[in-house]
Amino acid sequence: MTGTIKRLNSGSGSGVITAQDGLIVDFCPSAVLAYDLPVLAVGQVVSFDLEAGRCPKALNVVVQRAPQDASRQPKRLEITRLRYIGFEHKGNMRAYLFERVTPGAEKRTFTVDADLTLFAKHHVGMQEGPGICLHLLAAELDVAQAAAWTSSQCALTDREMLAYLASRPVPRAYKHGAKHTLPALGAALHTLPTG
Repeated sequence: MTGTIKRLNSGSGSGVITAQDGLIVDFCPSAVLAYDLPVLAVGQVVSFDLEAGRCPKALNVVVQRAPQDASRQPKRLEITRLRYIGFEHKGNMRAYLFERVTPGAEKRTFTVDADLTLFAKHHVGMQEGPGICLHLLAAELDVAQAAAWTSSQCALTDREMLAYLASRPVPRAYKHGAKHTLPALGAALHTLPTG
């Protein structure tokens, strides 16, 4: 179902949704997608499922688009967030997908393309890909803010991979010759009195 948030308790995160068919349902913060909870606002269009019962409640509440009446929206701290939403694998390329979430604005999807040979070349684990691409995308968006960046795609290159490697902490050096051994049982036997 689809509806609009009519009331929102900013302290508890609970609220009321009026569905398109006129049904009025309550929701609690545990019913809202975790990433969408910070961007909820009165007037926000959401989709949801109904919990069966005498007093139906909204479940699986997901923000759909910007509120229709921004003037009725409570003042909130304007925090833009980037969140990783997955990847698409095409041959030797992996497209990491991110979503920019800004309170009261449409969500926008961005893609960072990464050639998988870069990971092997620089001995970087695949599980580090989303983090590296997130930092690249955040930097691109910061630089492009003044220029109103219209592209929704960028690529991971050798330069970014080398910058990532340089930012990692240096592993602790091992002291050569230092051995951590337990006393040998044989040495203990030689010290026992005989006779």
